[in-house]
This record gives sequence, structure tokens and C-alpha cells, in this order.
Amino acid sequence: MPRLAAASLLALGLLAGCRTFTPPDPARLAALEPELGQLLLVGFQGTELEGNAELERLLCEARVGGVVLFTRNIVSAEQLAGLTAAMRARASACTGTKLLVAVDAEGGQVMRLDPGAGFTATLSAQELGETNDFTLTELEARRIGRRLREAGINWNLAPVVDVGYNPANPVIVGAARSFSANPLLVTAHARAFIRGMREEGVLTALKHFPGHGSSDADSHRGFVDVTFTANQEAELVPYRALIAERLADSVMTAHVFNRGLDDRFPATLSRAAIVGLLRGELGFEGPVVTDDLRMGAIEERYGLPSAAVRALAAGADILLIADDRLPDGRSGAQEVLTRIRKRLAAGRLDSERVREALGRVSALKARLGGD
Repeated sequence: MPRLAAASLLALGLLAGCRTFTPPDPARLAALEPELGQLLLVGFQGTELEGNAELERLLCEARVGGVVLFTRNIVSAEQLAGLTAAMRARASACTGTKLLVAVDAEGGQVMRLDPGAGFTATLSAQELGETNDFTLTELEARRIGRRLREAGINWNLAPVVDVGYNPANPVIVGAARSFSANPLLVTAHARAFIRGMREEGVLTALKHFPGHGSSDADSHRGFVDVTFTANQEAELVPYRALIAERLADSVMTAHVFNRGLDDRFPATLSRAAIVGLLRGELGFEGPVVTDDLRMGAIEERYGLPSAAVRALAAGADILLIADDRLPDGRSGAQEVLTRIRKRLAAGRLDSERVREALGRVSALKARLGGD
């Protein structure tokens, strides 16, 4: 090949490898602007809507698609029902859409509606798995689901389908959050749990994709590498089955890094994990929600706004921020929305990707009961 031709081909190859960004149509961006908050699921401080400026801003300025509740928000059954009713009404008035009201109600240790607020104790996934009675699991899920429904909560960020085969795992196995070390039993109990929730009209989320049960560390605290501990063949069994059976209302990502899957990013920020594996190989078409982006594995390493945009670009549809209040007093939701707007305006975030995510949020909300 002549030297000039070879040089030309090399130059073309280098140009092809460079990403170019074309600013989108301003009119299309303007149409997206009021909807961007729908991509956020945000936690807040306080137990009432009245007089709560932070919550008012989230619902009516940020126009968030959902809120996530923690024990800090729950005093009693009566107070909780009043809070959720007020939030749903305010969100409807400000956005014209229903509000996703989410909570971690796995049972056992991870149960926000707990005895401290006057609720009865619940069985953990580990206890249910050890009993190995699928009817009991479904009945316990119905009991939890009824509690959530009566409290005005419509989305349970459960069940955990992590396969708990690492006895040294601190955050899943150590907290009794896994049904079993056997992926087939995890699948069967998760199936029963989801059926119980559905009987009570509560949506669910399979977590933590693609698996957190093998880790030796806790992603709440910092970076977690499962490259040498993950067993993808086993850990994907529950996802394959439950997605195929159309029992996956949503899937929550894990902040775990596996070099064999993506040599740059943990699953929450990984297009290979979300688009390649979850959507491509496993065929999941529903909404993907991130685990809390303020956990140590993400916020400390990437920063909240950058991580949120990266997760959205990678294929996540709902961005979870467990505490809106940043250390300096700013709003995490507003910081994320500002970064999303800037990236969209610069053409560095695909507006069609955002539209796709908004469509999945809307489809999830369409499944909520009337209120």
C-alpha cells in the first residue's frame, strides 16, 4: 500500500475513534426540560410536608418522579399515611403525574417501617430461606405489602436476589438479606415474595444487579471490586428466570466493579452491564434504577453529578439520591439536574437516551393504582 494512502487511512481511523457532539435542537430540549426531574428518586429530611421547604422544592421545583422514605421520615403509621397522601397530592398538583413513593422493605434488618415506629417485626430473607416454605414467604410478603399499601407506599425496593454464597460478605449475607447461597432457592423465594407484593398492589425491584453477594466489602463505604469473587453464572440465575417470567417490575443496579464485565466502571455506571448484559443478554425492557448514588463507592470516587449523568448515559432510567441535602447545604437533586441540562445543551448527553428513560418512568407510573 502506498505510504500516502496508508497515512490517509490512519487519519480516518483516528477521526472515527473520536466522539463528536452535535448540540441538539433547542426546541426539543425545551420540551424535555419540565420532565427531567421525573428521572430522580430522592430522599429528604423531615416527617411532614407542611413547612418543609426542602420537600416542597423537590416536589414542585425539581418536580421529582419519586421520593424514597427512610426511618428518619417515619414516626407512626398514622403520620406516615398522612405524609404520603400529602406528597402525592402536592406532586399531582405541581406535575400532573403520580408520585412514586418508594422504600426498602425487605424484612428483617432492612425494614424502614419497623418496631421503632410501632410496626410489628418482620422476617428477614435469610430466615425465610432457612425455613424454605414458599407459602410462608408469599404470606410474609403480603403482610409487608399490605403495610406499605396502607401507608401509601407503592414501590418496594426489594426483593434482594443476591446469591449469598460468600459467608464473609458483610452487607448482604452478614445482614441476613439473602434468601440462600443456592441460586435456584433465591429465585423461588423471590418469585413468592413478588407474588405476595403484587397481591397487595405494590411494585418491586430486583436487586442488586449483577450481584453483590460475592463481595468482601460494602459499597456503602467505598469502592468494591468483585472481579475475582463474582460467579456470574450463578448470580444471574434469578434475573434470567424472573425477567423471563415477567416478574421484574424494575431492576436496581449494584455499585460493584468487575473487570471481566467493564474494565472502567462499576455496574451502575456501566453501559456494558446495563445495556449489554441486562437489556441485551437477559432481555429486560423495564426501568433500571440505580442504587443510592451517594454511597461511598460512587460519590467519593466520581462525585454525585458526574455519576448521575454517567449512569443515565449508561442506560439507567431512575437515579436514586438517598439524601437530597449535601454537606454544604445544596440540593443534590438540583445539582444533578443542572449537570444533566448542561450535558444535554452541549450535546454530550443523548436526548433520545433521556426520552427513553422518561418513557420507562411513565410506563412504571402507569402501573400504579389510583390515588
